Amino acid sequence: MLIVVSIIILLIAATNIALYYSGILEIIKSSSYKSFFLLGLYLLQTVILILPLIILTKMRYKLRPRDFGFHKMSLRKSLLSAIEGYLLYIGITLVITIIVLNFDLRIPGYQLPERILPLFGNDIPSIVIAGIIVVAVAPVVEEIFFRGFLLRTLSNKIGLWAGSAITASVFALFHMQFASIIPIFILSLIINSLVIRNKSIYPAIYFHILNNAIAFVIEILLVFEVIKIESII
Repeated sequence: MLIVVSIIILLIAATNIALYYSGILEIIKSSSYKSFFLLGLYLLQTVILILPLIILTKMRYKLRPRDFGFHKMSLRKSLLSAIEGYLLYIGITLVITIIVLNFDLRIPGYQLPERILPLFGNDIPSIVIAGIIVVAVAPVVEEIFFRGFLLRTLSNKIGLWAGSAITASVFALFHMQFASIIPIFILSLIINSLVIRNKSIYPAIYFHILNNAIAFVIEILLVFEVIKIESII
């Protein structure tokens, strides 16, 4: 199983590095259909993440949904757990931000995350496509892989602490936002703790949806100048 994990991580890394350094992303950015190209790239990334899990599930290990963390949990309890985790994340972020501002620190890897909409475009169809990917698809796909598969596999093999740290690191690197890699790493650790504490992947999915939805709405408000960037930093 660890061999499969390693192969998937290497495939993800190779794909992201190839996209980053090949100039393909720059070509896509200048295209009139960039939102559809980006949708295709995300679907490719999704296949790389999920296809090995399907093969494992159906052909070799006969895994069931519960083996990926889909344990029954009430919607109310799942949502409350997700909200508690999100408030913890906001609290930690605020404390670090206050320290950074008060002491005028410059921490590499601790900046605002890159904005998504400039990649897709500001027209309505592009915003809709971006919203579907960011708010609906990504949280489910990524949580199935990172928490339902990677965290559980690593934790069973090398222990909870090491498994959680490695999962959070891979999750942060996966997003290719190196300027904000520390907040993403912290966020991943909190999501890991939700899954470990509740023994279910549902709070992680709801947390991810909540976090992405709030960030996406704020970005839309910034794009249409309903709020100014100075008001949130």
